[in-house]
Amino acid sequence: MALLEKIKTIPAKSGVYLMKDLTGNIIYVGKSANLKDRVRSYFLENSRYDRKVAALVPKIHDLEVITTQNEMEALILESKLIKKYKPKYNVLFKDDKAYPYIKISVDEAFPRVVLTRRVLPDGGKYFGPYVFGSVRNIIKVIQKSYKLRDCRIPLPAPEKKQPGRACIKEQLKFCSAPCLGKATREEYAAQVNEVIKFLGGKQKELLLKLDEKMQKAAEKLEYEDAALLRDQKELVQLIALQNDKNIQMSSTAQEDSKELQIEKALTELAKLLNLSKPPVVLEGVDISNISGTNAVGAVVRFFNGEPEKNGYRKFRIKTLTGTDDTGMIKEVVERKYNRAQAENMLPDLVLIDGGKGQLNAAKDALEGLNISLPLISLAKKEEVIFIPGLHLPVKLEKDSAALHLLQYVRDEAHRFAVSYHKTLRDKAMVSSRLDGIEGIGEKTKRKILAQVKDINALSLIELEAMTGVPKNIKEKLRGLIA
Repeated sequence: MALLEKIKTIPAKSGVYLMKDLTGNIIYVGKSANLKDRVRSYFLENSRYDRKVAALVPKIHDLEVITTQNEMEALILESKLIKKYKPKYNVLFKDDKAYPYIKISVDEAFPRVVLTRRVLPDGGKYFGPYVFGSVRNIIKVIQKSYKLRDCRIPLPAPEKKQPGRACIKEQLKFCSAPCLGKATREEYAAQVNEVIKFLGGKQKELLLKLDEKMQKAAEKLEYEDAALLRDQKELVQLIALQNDKNIQMSSTAQEDSKELQIEKALTELAKLLNLSKPPVVLEGVDISNISGTNAVGAVVRFFNGEPEKNGYRKFRIKTLTGTDDTGMIKEVVERKYNRAQAENMLPDLVLIDGGKGQLNAAKDALEGLNISLPLISLAKKEEVIFIPGLHLPVKLEKDSAALHLLQYVRDEAHRFAVSYHKTLRDKAMVSSRLDGIEGIGEKTKRKILAQVKDINALSLIELEAMTGVPKNIKEKLRGLIA
């Protein structure tokens, strides 16, 4: 009766409802333009014929509602709550994706237009979130109409790094190719301003342009072009419709989501280190030299708080042996950032796995390269941060978003380094075991390794099934069977 009485008090407003079981766990999250009617519908007589409802209702012992300003806001909040609580009876929005935004990187000389799922205080202009329609298609409309780039080539590029020829986007007339000097900074800036006006609410200008182009294409019997322009017009109308909705999350509907945690972490780091902007590009450096053999270094790259795997780099230590961690850190930092400087790809912050000794080694390496780059280290046991120029380390609160992000980067660098070390160690072990057997050359070795899962755990079944290997070699291999 208590539950039914609570249902009677639900307002007839848009919002989100959370259904809970006997222990208070959230088992289902839904949204509606009319909370009162939607929640009440679960308990109507004819609802028992719906399989999902029939399974869910007997488990409901309590519920909670959150009202929103409009239905679109309810949709956004529903997504955030489902990702946070992962209710048993929900099947939608479990892919842990945030709603997309369109970002214009106005902090760059030649701004890019890109899709992103996080809003960061990095100086860029963000538009969205877009809760319906294809944002990638919207970006295509922008590129086709205004020819803004979406590549990550640093511009203006050094003379040696300039591309030799146009990319496919320029050939398709999706980009004005400022990398090749086909658009001046002033011309490009004018197009950027038009895009900002368009995304900011002035879709009428583009709609007029598209109507004009459609009419000309139809007059010339260019029906394929006219159809493409029609599709572009529909997307522009979609943006206009969403802008009219004026989606702004109310204070009631705000959630401490993953995106906000990353934003908090980067902002906190910028304040802690007195940086001019949040460290959107953060790299972590670690060494792995277990038992003093096969020493390696690893660098991982994070962009907007997430791993960017194509920026990962691994290094075999060339100049040192044994367990000289600080010396190896210095070698890896020198090699990595000497190249990064030449390629104009320096990060906003470098994190070293270790204490003051490792930090000083990295600092010496950067100074030797004449590179000024924000640099810190994070010690494992105490989880304290060492900063150049400070005698005492900084200890952040355990629930600090910045600390959690640094730990994530540090642990990922450690994992990547250990993984590479293990790969080299296993290769060395395999080579030494087979190289120790007389009569096995490189060709035979490859045949053997192609037919076994692990030479260190060779089985009799694998040995007997082996083909292309001489009998006398097989007999020698029996000595490897445990």
